Amino acid sequence: MRRLVYSFVLCIVITSFYAISFAQSIQYQPDKPGKFVFNNQQEKCPGVDVTTFKNNLTAIVEWVRLNDSVLGYPTGFDARVGLSSYCFDERSKMEDYGMRGSISISFHHFYTENGVSHTATGWSAHGTEIIINNPMYYISTQFDEAEFKTDDPPHLKQPLEKVRENLRKYYTTAPVIKEIAPGVRLYAEGGWFKGVLLIYNPDRPEIWIPVTVKEIMETKLAYYKVKHEIDSINYEKMVADWAKMNFNPDPDRTMKPRLYQVIKQEYENFTAEELKLPAYSCPAEECGISTINARGEGRAVVKFNPDFWDRSLPVTTVQYMSWQYRPETELELEKFKPRNGGLTDFAGLFFNSLPIEKMGVLIDKK
Repeated sequence: MRRLVYSFVLCIVITSFYAISFAQSIQYQPDKPGKFVFNNQQEKCPGVDVTTFKNNLTAIVEWVRLNDSVLGYPTGFDARVGLSSYCFDERSKMEDYGMRGSISISFHHFYTENGVSHTATGWSAHGTEIIINNPMYYISTQFDEAEFKTDDPPHLKQPLEKVRENLRKYYTTAPVIKEIAPGVRLYAEGGWFKGVLLIYNPDRPEIWIPVTVKEIMETKLAYYKVKHEIDSINYEKMVADWAKMNFNPDPDRTMKPRLYQVIKQEYENFTAEELKLPAYSCPAEECGISTINARGEGRAVVKFNPDFWDRSLPVTTVQYMSWQYRPETELELEKFKPRNGGLTDFAGLFFNSLPIEKMGVLIDKK
């Protein structure tokens, strides 16, 4: 026992020693002038004017540089901006139209270690990313269930794929925190960010179409009915294989498929009035196996509105920008330093300097 305690204490001492030594050997350089580094990493997409798309993304970068002093005059870091694009698929669904891409902005801070100058690389360089023409990226979660497996009954492959594809048309969406300006909306979403900015043309129809309890429950039931048929056949095959090995378990204690019946019962428990109400989804322990409720608890269930896109515009235009928003208060900026060995939160400063209320001008319109 003494050896264990001694080893534990020794481990703490050594860890503390190295942590102190590391902190003493690293000196950040928040006043050192930096430079702006631009990198184009776009894919070459057949049939798409990638050059025009690059020019449109570059115009956004230049606007941000002009309107945000932290990025416009890098100090204490090199500002690295990269453009990426993802080839447009002609077979894409109704929610996809514009050329997708992203603009990454990272702050590669300067420091000296044992008197030698360095610039941060990789994960140690904090940053942010603007998602282009993928408005659902940060603010929604798609409904989905298990796909067809190779050993499932072949005659049920197409029926399962059909009902699963229909289920995947539905989403849950984050609530709106604030309409900051026309075409600049803040959604409540995730982690240590303050929300997600969606920048769009305010003259277009709303992004989401509300869904009733009846619609989503019947869509779920259609999927689970086919899945129940598949699972029942697979179950009978499994029981037959067990019998060949003289293994005959109690049917009530085995994995006999019951999920469809449970969800069907939940559907039948809704009143006629509740079935007409907007659907919401919350965790199964609160809302049942289906996760659906008519009480407004959790996230709204919705479908994407295909009219959200202006299809009269070229696919290379920027119609939507999504951005995880991370401004910081003075107190948060001060707390960042001791948590990060004295490093300045350049990303926080960048967001604080960004005039987000003006960003609607970056969206292409007629």
